[in-house]
Amino acid sequence: MAWGHYEQNYVYNYDINAVLDAVMRAAEQVKLKLKKADRAAYKVKFSTGMSLFTWGEEVFVTLGVLPDGKTGVNIRSSSNLGTEIAAKSRNESNVLKLVNALNTFLPPR
Repeated sequence: MAWGHYEQNYVYNYDINAVLDAVMRAAEQVKLKLKKADRAAYKVKFSTGMSLFTWGEEVFVTLGVLPDGKTGVNIRSSSNLGTEIAAKSRNESNVLKLVNALNTFLPPR
């Protein structure tokens, strides 16, 4: 795993549009800033701000319909500066915070 990158895949038993709406609400809840959204392609880009310890990160979310009709979600957090020492933990934290918030909007069913 690279220092400046963390990525995970998740599956939700919800319609892709419902999942996309939940992603947008979850990101707002964890204070990610919307940079770009392509609702037709089911791709969204968010960012975090700079701090004392980081130059900030970009969080990419890509959704797709799986063969069983469920929605697959790929979440990737990448540092703006890939050589940061704290990048791995920051990126992992970004993904896990977003997923935890997303799970409150999309409980298992």
